[in-house]
Amino acid sequence: MANRKKYLTSKEIVANLDEIIKRDDFHFYIKGLTRDTRDLLSNLINGLLERIGANPLATFHLFSGLVEALLNALKGNLRYIVYKKELALKLSDVEPSKEDIDHLISVILDTSALREAMQRYILPDKVKRMVQTILSLEEKIRVKKVELSERDQALLFSIRERMKLDNCKISMKIRLDEKELYIRIKNDSPVMDEDMDRIEESRRKHYKLFQEGRSFEFFRPEHLDEKESAGFGIAMIDEGFYNMGLNPLEYFTYTTGSHVTTVYMSYPLEQLRKMEEF
Repeated sequence: MANRKKYLTSKEIVANLDEIIKRDDFHFYIKGLTRDTRDLLSNLINGLLERIGANPLATFHLFSGLVEALLNALKGNLRYIVYKKELALKLSDVEPSKEDIDHLISVILDTSALREAMQRYILPDKVKRMVQTILSLEEKIRVKKVELSERDQALLFSIRERMKLDNCKISMKIRLDEKELYIRIKNDSPVMDEDMDRIEESRRKHYKLFQEGRSFEFFRPEHLDEKESAGFGIAMIDEGFYNMGLNPLEYFTYTTGSHVTTVYMSYPLEQLRKMEEF
């Protein structure tokens, strides 16, 4: 977290949490969602919302949505790394020079039409399976369930090194004022246009069900689009807003560019305090 241009480590934040919670502005850089990171964020959010007298149930929905948004950002960065890795493999079939391959990748990533075309050329299901495999391996290491094979260790090492080389990170800002709590999450990867269209269509279906008083039915197989990797997480965030009596299409938005995706979430303080009415 940045503090007057000084960056605090997670241990320093924990040690000074009581004082930090009194602030109205926070800026974090997050590389992963370990148990310690989640606990730290939970303590910070709980402390912040206690200050404003928020309903505990509202705190639960807000924190759950925050974690889902961070998980989507983490998966987005990882998916982008895998996508570029697969893209490099495809290009190596026709271009042997690493320097030329790097240049071609840069041109493709900076050009929306080319980026979308290559997204279809590199099977999305293959990228999704690879991301799920990497997340599963990371979880096995975290809970120390099994010893990884040399092949799995090599895969994780290559992905981690690529993420370091690309300086992949997640930036999160939290701001509290007299009227609302504002959260902005930014990660170093774009959402493809096709995926964005699918997300928007999915959210509209969810909203229609909400208007009919049955938003929970969105999570049935006939409604939930499992092809979109971020769809379930976004649906969970939307449902949290619905449970707080808020329209997520108004209070939860996002934008994407060539190399970045930004999520904006805002919560009126009045609504956080009176949630017991819903």
